[in-house]
Amino acid sequence: MKLGCAVSTYPTRFGPIIFKDGDLPQNAAVLQRNGYECVDLFVKETTRAQLREYRDVLAAHGLGVTTMFAIYLGENGVTLAERDKARQARNLDLVKQQIDNAVELGAKGLGMGFVRGMHGEDESEQDALARIAWALAQAGEYAQSVGSCILLEPINRYEINTLNSAVKTMDFVRDNQLPGVLLQPDLFHMNIEDGPLDQTLRYVAPLIGNLHISSSNRRAVGEGHFDFVAILQTLLAVGYNGPLTFEGFADQPEAALRKTAENLRRCMKEAGG
Repeated sequence: MKLGCAVSTYPTRFGPIIFKDGDLPQNAAVLQRNGYECVDLFVKETTRAQLREYRDVLAAHGLGVTTMFAIYLGENGVTLAERDKARQARNLDLVKQQIDNAVELGAKGLGMGFVRGMHGEDESEQDALARIAWALAQAGEYAQSVGSCILLEPINRYEINTLNSAVKTMDFVRDNQLPGVLLQPDLFHMNIEDGPLDQTLRYVAPLIGNLHISSSNRRAVGEGHFDFVAILQTLLAVGYNGPLTFEGFADQPEAALRKTAENLRRCMKEAGG
C-alpha cells in the first residue's frame, strides 16, 4: 500500500486538505522526505500546460497522482443531479473535460464528490440518483475509453444528501452496472454512516480505487480512536494494495504527515504486513 496526501495547487480554505497554501514544489519536497508516494491533487480551472507542469513537479519528487479533484465545478453550480436536461448535458461535458485533464495530469482518475449533486426538497433521493446514475454511466464509459476512471466518494449526511454510506454507494454502482466507476471511501465518513469499519471495508473492497484515511477526529493517524491495526489487517486480508491517502486537518502539516507515516508503519508491522 502506498501512502498519499491531499494537496491543493492553489491557496484555499476548503476543508480537509493537508496542504492548503498552493506551494506545490515546497509541499512535494516535504512529502518526499516523509516517505509519501502519491497525492490527491485539487486544481482550479487551468491549462493542459499547467497540468503537465504539476505532473513534472510531482514526478521530480517521486510522487504520482491518484485522484484529481476539480471542486471548482461544484462551486460554480455544476452537478450531475441537474434536472434540466440541457444543463445536465452541459455539466456532463464539463466533467468529461476534467477526465481529459486527469489523464493529462497522469492521475488514476477524477474524484466525484459534491459534483454529483443533491436531491431537492420536493423529491426523493432515488429521483436524484436516477439522474446521477445516467450521468455517471456516460462519464464512466468515457473515462474508461481514455484509460481513466471516476472515483466516487461516499460523503456523510451532514454535508450532502445523496450516497452517504459506503455500502449503499457500492450497491448503487453495482445495481446500475456503472462502467469505469470505482469507490473512494473515507474512514471519517464511514465512521458516521456505516457499521464496523472492518465489515464495511470487506464489503466495498472489490471497488476501492483509493482509500481516504485519518483518525476519527480527522487529524493525524494516532490522534483518534480508530484501530488501524485492525483496519490494515482487513485491507491485507482482502488484497488491497492501493493508496492510503491522508485527507484531514493539520495545523502543522509536516508534523501531521510524519506522525501519520510513523503510526501507519508501526501498525502495519503489528498487522503482519
